[in-house]
Amino acid sequence: MKKAFFKKILALSLVSILGLTLFPSYERPVKADDFTCQPYKMPTQGTISSYYGWRNGSFHHGIDIPKSGDVPVYAAYAGIVSRAYYSSSYGNVIFIKHRGGTAETVYAHLKSFSVKAGDAVSPGQQIGYMGDTGDADGQHLHFEIHNPEWNSSKSNSTDPIPLLPDETTSPICWDGDLMKKGQIGRITVLKPINLWKRDANDKLTFVRVLNPGEVYRVYGYDDLYGGQYNVGSDHWITKMDGYIKYETPSKWRLDELKRIYP
Repeated sequence: MKKAFFKKILALSLVSILGLTLFPSYERPVKADDFTCQPYKMPTQGTISSYYGWRNGSFHHGIDIPKSGDVPVYAAYAGIVSRAYYSSSYGNVIFIKHRGGTAETVYAHLKSFSVKAGDAVSPGQQIGYMGDTGDADGQHLHFEIHNPEWNSSKSNSTDPIPLLPDETTSPICWDGDLMKKGQIGRITVLKPINLWKRDANDKLTFVRVLNPGEVYRVYGYDDLYGGQYNVGSDHWITKMDGYIKYETPSKWRLDELKRIYP
């Protein structure tokens, strides 16, 4: 019996040495404080007054957050300052690149800034004060997110709202982003495609054209209009082969999300 026991111990030792395992491990969710899945943070205090999308006949590529007084502005994500200067349109503005240059945030109309190009910043670090410099109507922060980076046509801009944490944001990490309550998957836009809004009678209203590279959380699916994915707030994207890529997380992520939000 002792001989059999020692043979078993020897076998387990060899398995360990070879880097193998006899028992499958259960992958646990990565917590939000892991840098690989760090959520964006609100860049300042105040209430959003203007959202991403069409506004007065032109497209607004970010969100506006006004507040009176001396209001600090913070880095929304860890990164490297790519530019910090005065622009006739943006006023005092800071650009910060994140995740190895795969994303870039913009902080415009600042009263002043306290960082320069090349500075490394941490999430929540103060980088300046809210102001009304440049083409601004009153004191506010104009905040943009671009994937992978800003360009003069702003064709890489994306809606910051889905990327900012709220009470529905979970600690479950999926490929660098935190999952949210009710999420079942995600869509990556491959070719320009329409974003629709549905009313109570399922009538569609055109919202805007989505650009390649934009990514959206998916909260549901039905067969209306040839099949549509719900991406939140009654907004829908039609299932069109070659125009979008739909992906689902692993089963344990979905199970864990249901456990957190039963």
